[in-house]
Amino acid sequence: MKRSHWVVFLVVCFLLGLLVCATIIHVIRTDSKKARLVHAPIPVETVPVRRQTLEDIIGGSGAVEQSRTVQLAAQLNAQVLEVPVKVGDIVKKGDLLVRWDDRLIQATIQANREYVEVSNIKIRNETRQVERYTALEKKNMGTPVELEKAEMALADAKEALAKSTLSLRQAEIDLEHVKMESTIDGIVLERLVNPSEFTKPDQVVMKLGVLNTVLMAPKLTEEKMRSLELGLSAETSFPAFPGEVFRGKVFKIDPNINPLTRTFTAYVEINNPDLRLKPGLSGFTRIRRTAKDALQVPSIAIMDSSGEQPSVYVVNGGDRVNLRNVRTGIVVNGLMEITSGLRQGERVVTAGQQYLRENDKVYTTSRSIKE
Repeated sequence: MKRSHWVVFLVVCFLLGLLVCATIIHVIRTDSKKARLVHAPIPVETVPVRRQTLEDIIGGSGAVEQSRTVQLAAQLNAQVLEVPVKVGDIVKKGDLLVRWDDRLIQATIQANREYVEVSNIKIRNETRQVERYTALEKKNMGTPVELEKAEMALADAKEALAKSTLSLRQAEIDLEHVKMESTIDGIVLERLVNPSEFTKPDQVVMKLGVLNTVLMAPKLTEEKMRSLELGLSAETSFPAFPGEVFRGKVFKIDPNINPLTRTFTAYVEINNPDLRLKPGLSGFTRIRRTAKDALQVPSIAIMDSSGEQPSVYVVNGGDRVNLRNVRTGIVVNGLMEITSGLRQGERVVTAGQQYLRENDKVYTTSRSIKE
């Protein structure tokens, strides 16, 4: 073989050797498993912990519900004469809901007033009799038996007065209940009695929904449950009122997830002084949550983010990693709020963490985000 051929051969071998070495180094620097086999630093991607204002908008459609229900019960054994409202009617405080037949009550009042008057007359007469027999007995002109009979007659008259007075008061109270009026501004949800029917005391005859404040109940996707909390401000729009926005706050959060739709229900309380918003009215709610100047990292850096203890790998000054527990907040556009566990400027691992162990030596790849 000529000398020139040997030179070409050696150059090719050298270049192939360089290529093989470069390939091996590249594999070690990009493949965590290979790097661990040769005890080389584990390749990872990192980002610094930064501060940023995060605003999350949680939206969902739903319908209006009454804020609470009021049950009204009858107080009388009587016949219903009039029920001037029906289901769905809007009523104001003081509006007539039910009226009962009061003729028997009026007769009872009149009779008991007469009983009270007669009892008072008897008491006066029996009192004079007792005084007369007492005076005769002091003069030894009467007998103890006659005085005792007079005292018993007086006691009976007083007992009759007490009974007739009690009956009169009860009848007067019953007369106050012959008309049932609305105790709130609201809507009739159920009408449980009709004219000509008889009612009993404590029988529920009407159910009203409170409407001066209402609840908007949007259905929200399950991944937003971690971002939602009581008191957050919300805006609701309704097709029935185009161009208007109704503001409120999150009042209640249903912890149950619908297994079919994978949604849960939040309840937003809205003031409704003019009673325009009625149960069943559909709309769309936007709930806003803002974290000002919050520490944040990419959500892919969080390990076990939906578990009991989220954690991240932090790269220390010696290019070694430490697993650190953190507390998380809202998630916005792939960024997760960190409420505790990290400091601004620390570097966290965003790729390759699944192959890491505590105190591993790492190599930060060129894809890492710098300060």
